[in-house]
Amino acid sequence: MRKTLVVIVSAVALAAAGVVLATAGTDTYQVTATAIEACSCPLFCPCYYNAEPAGGHMCRFNNAYRFEEGSHWGDVDLSGAMVWITGDLGGHFADGTTEWAMVTFDQATTPEQRAAIGAWAGEVFPVQWGKLETREDTITWEEGEKTAHAKMASGMAEVTLHKVLDAEGEQATVTNTAYWGADSNTGFRLAHSDHYYKGDPSFEFEHRNGFLITMTAEGTVPAAAE
Repeated sequence: MRKTLVVIVSAVALAAAGVVLATAGTDTYQVTATAIEACSCPLFCPCYYNAEPAGGHMCRFNNAYRFEEGSHWGDVDLSGAMVWITGDLGGHFADGTTEWAMVTFDQATTPEQRAAIGAWAGEVFPVQWGKLETREDTITWEEGEKTAHAKMASGMAEVTLHKVLDAEGEQATVTNTAYWGADSNTGFRLAHSDHYYKGDPSFEFEHRNGFLITMTAEGTVPAAAE
C-alpha cells in the first residue's frame, strides 16, 4: 500500500547502480539524527496535533538532517552523513498521503549510505508521496547559541533558525510529543525560521515555524522485497 521513501529512492536512484545493502554482518539499525527543520506554518507546528496544517491547504518544509556518531543501518556507518528533504505535506495528510518531496543527498555520501538513508527515511516517514525525486548537493549544517543554519552550496535551499530563548538563555522545548515514526526524541527545541527553496515549485517564508530535534530510530533491518 505505502509507496515510501525507501521504495522510491532505492528503485529510482540506486537500483540502476546495483547498490545492495549488506545485512549479513549486522541486521539491526540504530540511527540518531538531528534536524534543522522549518515549514510554512506558524510556530509551533500544528501538524503534530491535527489532521491538517494551518490554513488547511499546504505544509511546505525544508528539513536538513545530520546523522550523529555511531549511527548505522546494518553494516553501513552513517556517522556525520547529511540529507535534506524539501516538500509539501499538502492539506490533508491524515490518511498517509502527501504531495511531493525532493530528497537532496550530501555529495560526500556514498551509494551505500544513500541507500541506507532512504531505508531509514522509509521507516521514520511511512507516507505515500504523490511525487518524489532525488538530487545531490553540498550541505552545510551548523548550530550556535542563538541560531542554527543549513544551506545547499548551489543556493537551491537555505534555512536559518532563530531560537526561542528564555531569560536564562535556555531554548523553549516541547516534550512528550512523537516525531513521526521515530522511536524516541529529545524534544522539539523551538525557533522561528526563515527559509526558501528555489526548485519547482519554489517557495520562501519568513518568521515561520522551526525547531531542532534529535530523534532515534532502531530495530531490525527489514528484509529486502523480492
